[in-house]
Amino acid sequence: MPNPTFFNLPEEKRQKILECALDEFAAHDYDSASVSKIVAKAGIAKGSLYQYFADKSDLHAYLLDLASQKKNEMMAAARPPNPEATLFDTLRWLFEEMGKFELLHPQLAKVGYRAAYGKSPLPEAIIAKGRQATLQYFTQLIEQGKQRGEIRPDIDPSAAAFIFTAALTQLGDFLAKSAGMDVQEIAEQGSYPVHAPAVRQMLDQIITILQSGMAK
Repeated sequence: MPNPTFFNLPEEKRQKILECALDEFAAHDYDSASVSKIVAKAGIAKGSLYQYFADKSDLHAYLLDLASQKKNEMMAAARPPNPEATLFDTLRWLFEEMGKFELLHPQLAKVGYRAAYGKSPLPEAIIAKGRQATLQYFTQLIEQGKQRGEIRPDIDPSAAAFIFTAALTQLGDFLAKSAGMDVQEIAEQGSYPVHAPAVRQMLDQIITILQSGMAK
């Protein structure tokens, strides 16, 4: 995590460094990301960066932590569906919220995906822990759906959970492009038109496909 000197920087300079680091790690996997390019774009010396972060991996880890914080804040502020909602109503809500994160924080989302699925310095145990937590969450939802009679008894919860997790990976970007929207413009405006007819129609299609294959 950053040294205290990083937080003592003026807000504008601190944000500039983070933006440049995000751009680099979003565009490249860890091994090919260049610290030299980050400091050149930020207008600081490489030695200065190492006064703020211990090394490249420390900076990368901080960006991943920021992504996790932003996602948790967004989900905490969101209103989940009624506890009595069906599995697919809950899925629709989750997909909408995750789509919002990808579009409102595209660079953070990309850095997270590269850490999870690309070449990464993170120990496999940490990556596996995050994947396992997501799979467990979906597995639990699916098992509850089976208990309520919403899901066919022959559906394997772990296999279905894998499909749900994979669908979430690039959902926001897919929805925006399918609706002919500019992802960068949405991110800059800070507003994801989740209720736009084209977005809702495509999301309904995804849910319908999943429901058709699983519903009792």
